[in-house]
Amino acid sequence: MAKWGEGDPRWLVEHRDDGKNVNGWHWEEKDRKEWTKTRLAELFSGLVLHEVEDAAEGEPTRIIVERLKDMTGDASITTRKGNKRFAVFDLTLALTWEGLVAGGSSTCPSSSFHPIIRRDRGFSIGHQPSVVKGDIRVEEVHSTGDEDDYVYSVTVEGSGAAQTKLRSLVASDAIRSKVYGTIAQCVRELREQA
Repeated sequence: MAKWGEGDPRWLVEHRDDGKNVNGWHWEEKDRKEWTKTRLAELFSGLVLHEVEDAAEGEPTRIIVERLKDMTGDASITTRKGNKRFAVFDLTLALTWEGLVAGGSSTCPSSSFHPIIRRDRGFSIGHQPSVVKGDIRVEEVHSTGDEDDYVYSVTVEGSGAAQTKLRSLVASDAIRSKVYGTIAQCVRELREQA
């Protein structure tokens, strides 16, 4: 340890009136929360999680993520000693999803206006699919852990056979891996900024 007045010349902060972090020697943090939120919204908006062309009546035909509903937590790029840069984040995500079950009751809006019902899918006016909506919540997305630490939960609006079937499908490992893969893409891009 240096004696008073014999310190490393890089330790200039105490001698500067402006307190500038000379050469990035001390901790410096750049907030990347808004970038992360915007990027996750881009990646998840309209993401197809499941699609089956000719599903039997009562079977799920399509599930999409409508949007990133909410993101809480922090994301930043941290620099220490001028050259040690790394991404630090601790996030909780909420996504809204929407799914279709083939041959249900006509509980959805006209397919010409609905974003995931397309006339070229073979739905007739009398046999429009049932629309089911819900949320996906992913907690414990942080820089010191991995996907095994994530807490994944699914909720659905309403009750019934269609809701139960779609909730089970959205909670499945196949859908979970697509959601985790999208999160991983954003995390990779955030780390590349470091």
